Amino acid sequence: MTNVAKMLLTSALLLLIAAACDGGGDGGFTIVVDSTADTDARDDGLTLREAILVATGELAAADLAAAESDNVHGKPGAESADVIGFDPKVFPPAQPASIALTATLPSLTTGNDAIDGAGAGVVIDSGKQEFNCLIIESAENAIRGLQMQNCLTAILLMESASANVIGGPEASQRNVISDNSVAIEIDGTANVVQGNYLGTDPAGTASRPNAMEGIWIGPGGRDNIIGGSKPGEGNLISGNALYGLNIGGANATGNVVKGNFIGVDVSGEKKLQNRYGLVLSVGAQRNTIGGTEPGDANIISGNQSGGMLIRGSDTADNVIIGNMIGTDRTGEMKLGNGTAIWLLEGTHGHVIGGIEEGEANVIAFSGIIGVQVEGADTIGNTIRGNSIHSNAREGILSVEGGNAGLAPPQVTAANPVSGTACPNCTVDIYSDAADEGRVYEGSTTADAGGSFTFDEKTSGPFVTATATDAEGNTSAFSESRAAPAR
Repeated sequence: MTNVAKMLLTSALLLLIAAACDGGGDGGFTIVVDSTADTDARDDGLTLREAILVATGELAAADLAAAESDNVHGKPGAESADVIGFDPKVFPPAQPASIALTATLPSLTTGNDAIDGAGAGVVIDSGKQEFNCLIIESAENAIRGLQMQNCLTAILLMESASANVIGGPEASQRNVISDNSVAIEIDGTANVVQGNYLGTDPAGTASRPNAMEGIWIGPGGRDNIIGGSKPGEGNLISGNALYGLNIGGANATGNVVKGNFIGVDVSGEKKLQNRYGLVLSVGAQRNTIGGTEPGDANIISGNQSGGMLIRGSDTADNVIIGNMIGTDRTGEMKLGNGTAIWLLEGTHGHVIGGIEEGEANVIAFSGIIGVQVEGADTIGNTIRGNSIHSNAREGILSVEGGNAGLAPPQVTAANPVSGTACPNCTVDIYSDAADEGRVYEGSTTADAGGSFTFDEKTSGPFVTATATDAEGNTSAFSESRAAPAR
């Protein structure tokens, strides 16, 4: 045998060994659940509880009964990337079968494992909302294709949980997590939640409420992504009894929420209300709701008491841009919320909208108020460039000293627009059919005496204006003034 032939043979053998070591080249090994029981006993069926124990190395595959070990392919364990699947003969997709839990499932502690219900019909059911169903304490796991119900918390991602993926953009990857107290709680970092139905039936058309939240990002929950910009990545977070999504806790920072339906059904055109759509509270800071790219917009509409509730003196510096609040994705359908955005209890420093491309929110058709800023300590909240219109009451309302009680401008003439505002304040000019601000026309600055002029033509038929001071406080809309054509 020549040296070249020996080298080729050696390379081929090394490739075969590598393939064997990594489970045949797919990056992991498979464990197939073929029992609806919730036991850890050496018998004729492999349960989900046993499968997780095998994947995390707490139960050796060699210790399984013969019938159980037939469902294990490769050498799964703590050091490998394992996929737990389900036998479709036991868990038929058309008639999902339930696993009635008697206690919390073993935690995913070793990372790089998946529980994958794609191609099967799997319902994880605790019977009563008395304990958490599944806990993740490690990194880079995936949970997809499951239905989970009657849990205290269905999926709990601990502080040590990072870079896990819950759901996915394909229909087969979707988790339906409803009829729990909390569907998903995240206390970890850089996890991704996409494509799930949280608080609805599997069709996404009827409410099956989680009693508290669809998603709670709690203390320490940082840099997580809820939804996404591409088709299928957004979550349907609707029908929940209290909050759709709650970002609430110290150090809950850097989270991004985009592309989700919050308070509507899967079509995005019918109400399927949460009590409040999205809440920022208890120290949530520097989170981004929405975005400027196509697909970033959240639809936050149809919610009973409010689209967004932002509260607490430690809750600050969040950015809310590019969303449809009270409408469908076109901005035309009247879905409403109670009050679209309500800021109170000393929350401060938030940015709602903006004047750059894609930053404006549509805030419309509210049953009460568009944006309410309440309380003398609720200051520095900047509201600019949005399309705010057709709300039952005020488009922007400051009460009890909210946003420093900044007075709105006085518009004394239109086309060109002129008037007075707080000295050196930024003045944003809007057109509307009534007394709000459907169309952002542009900005100018009041001089040291408070006078301002805006020379650009406005579309009318009425013109309004807001003022924003150097501390970021934005006023209510001015009284409207007819804008004659020119």
